[in-house]
Amino acid sequence: MFVLEMLKTNLNKPFFLLAIFIFLQANDLFSKSTDSPDLDKFPKNKISWNDWILKTKNDLKNKNYKDDTLNYLDNIKFNPRVIELDRKQPEFRLTFDKYFKNVVNTKSKKKINEQYNQNKTLLKKIEFKFNVSAKILSALWGIETSFGKHTGKMDIIRSLASLAYDGRRKEFFTKELENALNILESNHFERNSFKGSWAGAFGQTQFMPSTFLKHAIDFDGDSRVNLFKKPDALASGANYLKKIGWNNNLQWGEEIDIQLTDALRKLAKNKIYKDITFWSGNGIKLNKEYGKSKLKLVIPDSNYNECYLVSKNYDVILNWNRSNYFALTVFLFSDEIK
Repeated sequence: MFVLEMLKTNLNKPFFLLAIFIFLQANDLFSKSTDSPDLDKFPKNKISWNDWILKTKNDLKNKNYKDDTLNYLDNIKFNPRVIELDRKQPEFRLTFDKYFKNVVNTKSKKKINEQYNQNKTLLKKIEFKFNVSAKILSALWGIETSFGKHTGKMDIIRSLASLAYDGRRKEFFTKELENALNILESNHFERNSFKGSWAGAFGQTQFMPSTFLKHAIDFDGDSRVNLFKKPDALASGANYLKKIGWNNNLQWGEEIDIQLTDALRKLAKNKIYKDITFWSGNGIKLNKEYGKSKLKLVIPDSNYNECYLVSKNYDVILNWNRSNYFALTVFLFSDEIK
């Protein structure tokens, strides 16, 4: 967790980021993650930042946003730091082994067990209501914000506007910018306190604005949805997972030992689920019971032959964060709770 935590706590120190980059490069930790996009193919925006702001305000005005809300876009400056962080996400740059060990280590294993036991009453109450694993919620909570310790200090409107202007995921971040403005227009948060990660996620479970609007709930009964408070954040996380298909009766999967062939690699690439009998026929001995569930092969890092078979719950976590590194780490971290 060293790189991840230090990045979170040193975002305002460009020389620190440069040092981390050089360190990773020098130690040959870059990998060909199966999540990595082609970062060279995205063209720069052809209009200036100021012209883009004016165009965006005009577009949003046609969608009936209030003038007071649109004025939040005034006087914000393009933030190159969020673009730098977008290009250097750990999922894009590290091997899975290194990424995993940064998150799941002796210190974090102890921490997740402490937090799980300290909050067991709340976690079990949420698990009972939503039928979503308390251990999975704990792992997500730990990975996203170190159990609420690091929720982010970056201006969400500025971050989302900068990412939308940059264009790598233009449609996604433009929509999230609109959702963030909806949140402010609905008075869920004060403008000056609306802060989160470089990507626009916020709260103890790091919801994107669209996820907040669809799935965030008031669980502590104070008539306010506040993801910076533990009960609302964890219950909202459970509500989200349940709504997008979590099945609490499914085992998530396991690491396997398999001789990879071109045919198996193709199955993994195409994300095809197969019956247990298919995998048994390929010489795989499974340690968990999956009943009649189908499983698919995941190869997180193209430089290595580390392989996992996973159930449909894996795709639910991918909806939370579309990274094989992230999803596998969530499940493996949850397995560390005793």
